[in-house]
Formats: sequence, structure tokens, C-alpha cells
Amino acid sequence: MVAFSSSRRHRTQPFLQTSPEALAARSDQALAQGVAASRRNTHALSVTQASDGSIKNVRIGAWRLLSAGPERRIAEVRQLPSGPIAVRIERLADSGSRASSEIWQLYDPQGGLDAALQTAAGGALAILTNYRTRQACRMLRNGRNEFETVETWSI
Repeated sequence: MVAFSSSRRHRTQPFLQTSPEALAARSDQALAQGVAASRRNTHALSVTQASDGSIKNVRIGAWRLLSAGPERRIAEVRQLPSGPIAVRIERLADSGSRASSEIWQLYDPQGGLDAALQTAAGGALAILTNYRTRQACRMLRNGRNEFETVETWSI
């Protein structure tokens, strides 16, 4: 269950980038503001595939394990050059025949969730949550088909 507080909302400047790299850049800004952690030499990423070639499990760091299931598919995993790991998860509708929404999740190499970008099936609405800065924003597509932030709030 996810709950959002509706207090202290305000308008902000447009956020036009929606790639995993842009999500990582926002997380890196939070790290530059004084958040630090030790970096042990652990196996940051391990991907297990099923016999049909689909992604079955993703292990990030020593403890984070993401698994595919009947209503969710791990569609893509990327190790970004700056270190974070981006995972694209599709929520499935109609018994797994089509995706009803898509979530990009950004993890640090130890398995901590830094940020998430969730888009609706039509792609017109998105919610970006930055767990490092404890901020979230709702974005809509503008006339140029780019995401624009319409409100933000603290979580």
C-alpha cells in the first residue's frame, strides 16, 4: 500500500527527461548533498533467466531480490555507468497478456531503492518518487509529448 500526503503541494518547473539515466541523475544530486555509504566489494547485480529467456530474478547487492510473477514481468535491467541499477517492471493485466503500467526503479549497488518512475498504460500520466530526497511529483504529457511536472509534495 502506498499513501501520499496532499499537503504542501506547489507548482514547479517542467521535468522533461524520463529515462533511467535522468532518474539516476536526480538521485546523484541527493548523494552530492551529503548522503554517503560504504561501498563494499559485493556482487552488485545478478540476473537469473527462465528457460524461455525472460528474466526470472534480479539480485542487487547482498539482500535485494526482485522476482517476476504472474502479474508482473521484469522487462529490463541496466547497470548505469555511474553505478546505479535501473530495473523496468511491467504490471500485467488480462492474465499476463498486456502491460497495464510500467515502473522504472533505481537501486544503489547495495540494493537500496533510490527512486521510482511509474507510468500509466497510455503513458499520459507519471509519478516520480525520489526516496533519497523524500519528494514525489506528478507529471503529465504536454503538447510536445514531453513529461511536465504539474505538482510536487513531500513523502
